[in-house]
Amino acid sequence: MPDTKSGRERKGRNKRRQLESRLNERELEAADEPPEPTLDAEDSEYLPEPDELDEWLDTE
Repeated sequence: MPDTKSGRERKGRNKRRQLESRLNERELEAADEPPEPTLDAEDSEYLPEPDELDEWLDTE
């Protein structure tokens, strides 16, 4: 079967429709709220522990 302009256009529309439906499905599956940030060891290494806080504040 020969390649026709209308066939290429129809194929392009089908691909676009398929992509849009996939994106819509992913959007519906995604969580409504972003996940809560967690306190990782890397984040807390620069924060003093509550009992060490006095040492940090007594540097005056």
